[in-house]
Amino acid sequence: MRGSIFPLRVLLGVFVIALLVLGLPPASQASTNTNTTESTSTTANTAASASSTESTTSANTATDAPPKTPESGTAPIFIGVSGFSFEDLDPRTTPNLWKMMKSAQIGTITPRSVHSSSCPVDGWLGVGSGRRAADEPREECRQSASPLDGWVADWDVYRQVARGDNYDALLGGLSESVPTIKAFGSGAAIAAASPNGHVTGWTPAGDDLADKATQASEGGELSLIDLGNTTADGYSLKNLDKRVGTILAATGWSDGNAAQGLSSGKSPVIFSSIADGANDGSSMQATMMLQPGGAPGLLTSSSTRQPGLVQVPDIAPTLVELSGGEPMANAAGAPMTSDTGGSWESRYQAVLDRQVAVKTQNELSTWFFPVVAALMIGLLVLAWFLRKNHRDLVHSGAYRLGTVFAAMPVSTYLVNTVPWERATNPDIAMLGALVGWSLILGAIALLGPWRGHKLGPMLFICVVTVLVLAYDVITGSQLQMSTLLGEPLLIASRFYGIGNSALALYCCALLLAVAGFASLTTRPIVRILIVTVPVLVSSVILAAPGLGTKFGSVPTLIIGVAYLVLAAASIRFSLKRMGLTVGIAGFVMLAVLFIDWLRPADQRTHFGRFFDSIISGEALSVLARKIGMNIDILTQSWMTLVLPLIIIGVFWLALDPQRFSLQGMTDSYTRIPLLRAGMISLAILLGVGTIINDSGIVVPAVGILFLVPVLVHLETFDPNQTADNGGQTKLISSV
Repeated sequence: MRGSIFPLRVLLGVFVIALLVLGLPPASQASTNTNTTESTSTTANTAASASSTESTTSANTATDAPPKTPESGTAPIFIGVSGFSFEDLDPRTTPNLWKMMKSAQIGTITPRSVHSSSCPVDGWLGVGSGRRAADEPREECRQSASPLDGWVADWDVYRQVARGDNYDALLGGLSESVPTIKAFGSGAAIAAASPNGHVTGWTPAGDDLADKATQASEGGELSLIDLGNTTADGYSLKNLDKRVGTILAATGWSDGNAAQGLSSGKSPVIFSSIADGANDGSSMQATMMLQPGGAPGLLTSSSTRQPGLVQVPDIAPTLVELSGGEPMANAAGAPMTSDTGGSWESRYQAVLDRQVAVKTQNELSTWFFPVVAALMIGLLVLAWFLRKNHRDLVHSGAYRLGTVFAAMPVSTYLVNTVPWERATNPDIAMLGALVGWSLILGAIALLGPWRGHKLGPMLFICVVTVLVLAYDVITGSQLQMSTLLGEPLLIASRFYGIGNSALALYCCALLLAVAGFASLTTRPIVRILIVTVPVLVSSVILAAPGLGTKFGSVPTLIIGVAYLVLAAASIRFSLKRMGLTVGIAGFVMLAVLFIDWLRPADQRTHFGRFFDSIISGEALSVLARKIGMNIDILTQSWMTLVLPLIIIGVFWLALDPQRFSLQGMTDSYTRIPLLRAGMISLAILLGVGTIINDSGIVVPAVGILFLVPVLVHLETFDPNQTADNGGQTKLISSV
């Protein structure tokens, strides 16, 4: 009877999981969009009151439209400011910019530079180099001075900082690719300067700015315009809008009537806020691009691969391409392109949603996980004190809560399947979606046909976690953007592929899943296949350029799973065999880097660029930066300093449960033969992930966030639970 029921339950479980995953919206879809000017304006006002600073896509059929070559003899005009977001747009205060937004290709831009917030000088250095670059750390942002006799003020300071910050910015790169540049304003002079700090063709941004910039554009000269820092005291957005309006009129985009829409102008015009403008915090900024013959849409680039999202290093390659210059060899960004189609309301809503998502994630992440950790510790302490007089209540409560808490990490990604950014209180909506998904998954895990198996509910959670994250990687990483365990776009660490937190969660869920399923059979060859096939498939998904694009995923997985494979094959573990595994992982990763390096330079991912840095001898600076980031993360607070002790303690409990009288865990290792080997492999995997990923201690921290609820669930599993089958009550024993 048992043998006939269990396969049926497995099939039912797979069916439920498939329905759950297939029910997720494709990455190219978005939530319902507003369709009127009034509704969008209301959304803008609501967003402005709720936030001042990402996760949505265009709801329209999109085609990738590269920047079009401008008309013969014309060159782009770039208008740069600081501290301007889409929430600053208003049809009454900024009518010209509002009109531009409705007709342009638009996108939020992450202003991240070397420091946590960016000053105007940082933004102009990024425009001129195509990489992250910054001024020296200062309490207040430097007011850039006008060039003196053609030399940029403080250039030696900027160059010295660039040499020491490990971001490999080559100042003056834009001027080498586009030798004919007209710069208007002191900030623009920084971007237009040569590598030695000399700038030609510079003038102040005077009243005749529009005419001079238009003449330069028609003569084939790139124009860079600095219109100041909107966060500065006394700055007038009305005056900014007026100056932009004169430029639009001079280039043929507007007849000067703000009530009329834009026509097709003669020159490409880009308006972008390239920096936060102050040191008191960071937020997403606004970017808009007009191209002759170009259709409105959402900006993106191959460096972000997210609709409606670009970064400051993308600006320089875009200007070079529109100017017909030589491609920048050292740029970290890529030319901006556009996903075209749809109404201006939907595009505007998309960028507002992204700004709200980024701000909400940034605010919640500062306290959410310490609170969750405190809650888990509090519940464990309460269970300890109630264990004698209320044993049944403690066991049943911990068993269920363990399942729900184990579902919480993957639920942090599933919140992006609902439009929580559009709620009046997006932080409450995001947390509500998180709780809702955790309860839904927890209920399915506890009530599904697998509930009688010792590891059944946890296997369900593990499989769902793996499938959701794999789905997200394959479809563009939309679920990872601006969620609590996802990618913080203000840091600009990763825009596509799989992030370090998601990698840690994926690997933990995968190892526990294959260990559990492999324990269902005693045949070594079947066990080996159950363990290795999912790991190999995962390696392709996580490491392939354009999918996971994660350098550390292959060695992390291969080295981590080695112990479990040996246990599945009943082969004794040895340091020699582990060394062989490390060598195989290193060889495979080098092969991936080399294959990506063989592609044309402008098509390489960071895999190929890193291999190129190995050849050129610059890889040490990259490694030094990653090591520095790991140290900074570890030492940023007292909580991160005690994390290693907590992690060691959790794995001590997991690997030696008898010492702590954890009878449920001890029984689990007896009933599930490969579970202990899976725990050891998991410890190895998280240790390797800590070393080779630049998030450092965050990797094992995410691992134990998932592992602790699993351990609680296993410790409190009731082997005498019953299940109803065909009207008969039957004892379901663990395999």
